[in-house]
Amino acid sequence: MTKELSVAVDDDGVWQLRGTAANEFGLVNEFLGYLADRNFSPRTCRAYAYDLLAFARWLAGGEVALVEVNVDVLLRFLTACREATLPGRPGRNVYSIRDGRYEIT
Repeated sequence: MTKELSVAVDDDGVWQLRGTAANEFGLVNEFLGYLADRNFSPRTCRAYAYDLLAFARWLAGGEVALVEVNVDVLLRFLTACREATLPGRPGRNVYSIRDGRYEIT
């Protein structure tokens, strides 16, 4: 189910979650629409869309409903992001701003 979620931009330039599980994340699409209504940069809207897609996929994979999200759930998501390994990148998913290298922790 998690891979069935995707993001796309509509004819009005509004980014939206799409897919069979997208109805469960209506608040996400409302938020993305709000950003467009407030004239946020298209690049900012796109970045939010992909970040929220990752969060929605993580929620769906853990069978957590959006209405169940609390601080504990957010902290677990951030931990999962930090510990994730990405193809083609050494070590964890942490980038050091100081020296421009990936941290291997």
